[in-house]
Amino acid sequence: MKKIITIFKWEISKIFSSWQRTVTLFLLPAVILMLAINIFPLLINYMSTGTLNKQPVTVIGAPNTFRQYVESTADAKTFVYEYITVDEYIELISDKESFIKKLRKGLILCIFSSGDQYLTFDEEVYAYYDRLASGNSGAKSKARVYIAYDVDSISSQTRALQFKQGVLEPYQDTLIDSLGGEFAIIGSSLFETDSFNPVTDLSDYRTTANTAASRVVPGVLLIMMYYCVYSLVSDMFASERDRGFMAKLLMSPVKPKHVYIGKIVAINVIVTAATYVTMLLLFFSSWLNRTNDAMSLLPFGMFLTPTELVIVLVSIPITTLLMTAMCIVTVFSLNRMQDITVNLQLPLIFFLGDFFIQMVRGTRPVTLEYFIPLHNTLALIAETFMAQNKLWHVLLIYLLNTGLAVLILFSTFRREARK
Repeated sequence: MKKIITIFKWEISKIFSSWQRTVTLFLLPAVILMLAINIFPLLINYMSTGTLNKQPVTVIGAPNTFRQYVESTADAKTFVYEYITVDEYIELISDKESFIKKLRKGLILCIFSSGDQYLTFDEEVYAYYDRLASGNSGAKSKARVYIAYDVDSISSQTRALQFKQGVLEPYQDTLIDSLGGEFAIIGSSLFETDSFNPVTDLSDYRTTANTAASRVVPGVLLIMMYYCVYSLVSDMFASERDRGFMAKLLMSPVKPKHVYIGKIVAINVIVTAATYVTMLLLFFSSWLNRTNDAMSLLPFGMFLTPTELVIVLVSIPITTLLMTAMCIVTVFSLNRMQDITVNLQLPLIFFLGDFFIQMVRGTRPVTLEYFIPLHNTLALIAETFMAQNKLWHVLLIYLLNTGLAVLILFSTFRREARK
């Protein structure tokens, strides 16, 4: 055991002996992935509109109730607003060519109409509720809210839908409170609630954020983990064997199995720690994303319960061990360094493909996927973020991946000892 710890400490000291190497393993992959995730919405916006800047929502004829709602509601403040009058709107659309260009750059219009030139939007809504309170159950309101955007722009469509669902629909629900008059008492059974409830707010944010995270985080973690594993295996096993250093090391008083185990433990500790750093940065990225952009890969509010967090944290070292075993068997099965490097990089194609498939799929994993090594980890983490994982899934994946890793390592080192 002491010899294993000695090899482990020696390998760890090599990593931390150079700050460049430490940063390359622990921070660089995580930072690159973080940048990619956060730059993605900007790229989509640029490809759709030709600009990195998001256009404000231009509101025409905004009633007082809407202005008050925007000023007092946190969700509504995720958008920037520009208020103009009907006359300014007519002037805006008079130059058709200029107006079309603005739409293509991401302009979104929100138009309030009362349907009556003598009444404002708020007055028409108040009159509608007044007619209902008077017993006119067939009363209809002429008040309308229209949204205009560029239908050929994915970014504009997504932002318009987010604006409709996140701002307009909740605002319309508040109109009965502010303009309902007697009907607010007669026609409905309203009750007061606290304006701020952290539990329900957290649940609402978590639902959206964790759904997005289930598509992004598992693939990001697996790509990050494999990048670190194959880099370390290449350095600790392939490069040392190619330089002849491994042969000299095995001639020392330390048994070969102790050398191998010490190196494997070092790889697992380093990769697990680096992956935990990446996870922490992903959570920071989500919780700092207060603007909650419509195209964000990690919307605001990603959250795991303690049980869910433990499932993810435990799955990382187990998956790292299996990745290490697969890389080691590749190293000992080939002789030329070029062949080893190529074969170690090939699984990255699998992980990238898995990542993109997970990004677009809208269904839960099927039972067969839990029996596919490494892919089952992606399925497990995705289900955990969706709070849909089952105990037998967790146990099956842990046991399968651990057992397969031990079997591969045992058979590989046993075969190597016979040479």
